[in-house]
Amino acid sequence: MILDRAARRFYQGRMTSVLHISAALSAIMALYLANLRSEPRLAHRWLAAVFALFAAQHLLTSLAILDLSPALVWWRPVLAMLLPPAIFLHLRAASRPDAGLTPRDMVHLAPPAGLIVGRLFLADGPYLDAAIIASLVLYAGYVLISVQAPTPAGRRWKFMVCGWLVLMAVADLLVMIELLGGEGLGHSLTLVIMIAGFFIFLVYFLLTSLHQSGPLSWIMTRIRRDTAGADAVKTRLEQHMTDVRPWLDPELTVARLARQLGLPQRSVSETVNDQFAMSVSRWINGWRIVEAQRLIQATPERPLVELMLDCGFQTRSNFNKTFKDLTGETPSAWRRRNCTPASAAPE
Repeated sequence: MILDRAARRFYQGRMTSVLHISAALSAIMALYLANLRSEPRLAHRWLAAVFALFAAQHLLTSLAILDLSPALVWWRPVLAMLLPPAIFLHLRAASRPDAGLTPRDMVHLAPPAGLIVGRLFLADGPYLDAAIIASLVLYAGYVLISVQAPTPAGRRWKFMVCGWLVLMAVADLLVMIELLGGEGLGHSLTLVIMIAGFFIFLVYFLLTSLHQSGPLSWIMTRIRRDTAGADAVKTRLEQHMTDVRPWLDPELTVARLARQLGLPQRSVSETVNDQFAMSVSRWINGWRIVEAQRLIQATPERPLVELMLDCGFQTRSNFNKTFKDLTGETPSAWRRRNCTPASAAPE
């Protein structure tokens, strides 16, 4: 028994030491992010808040393992409920740097406030872990649906953070199962793995960020670079389509368009997808349909087949389908509505 108690104290001492170190590293990471001057600053501030919450959580977890300061440990689940909203607000600020906080964002305080109220009237139990797990999963889904990252790098960062939320939910679920089985927090194997994994992640994340490399610096640099680059490519694309009118070529493809501009095909494709929210072929056809509408109004007496060929379409069926997809009407119906009956040509 004495040996068991000594081994337990040694095990708990090692675990709490790692928790203290990870808390210190999290606090350093939070200070580093809070003092970054690069854009998007608000996103860095929210990520700093996330690491500050991790630092506080790890300190409170060490106190819980040692059965110290129950008044402070009481706040541990509340801090855990604050993590998903802080991560969501970080992602939103990264994808929309111009969007600040609004009164509507106060709704994100509802889950931790509800947990506080529940704990005041109910005894502690598995519902605390269940609420935290539900919050992590729901916010992961909410991020996927509501955060519209404008660049490929931003989308990759969003998926990485969503995976982080889901991984935390799975780990919390495993810890809850162990606790329900009678294991104490200080003997949770899942908690040990979580702490070790987070410790390694923190060391890597902090060192690479301080050296301006690694995931955070890479993603944020790519977000800024992709945003600026996409704007430049968008301007070049629109200018080229207006001046050169390459869409008159019925064989125009994204590869041919990229060659004309001297740009990588992927850059052209991603810019059109991100900036115009449509495929390249649909975007090209949009220029053709605008020209078709102009020609119909300018020369309504001409047959639609002739107009179709002048706009870069090769077949009547494709012309009719594209015209209706983009305008909601067939070419004939659009001409009847926008041209006088006397001037409209027969089908």
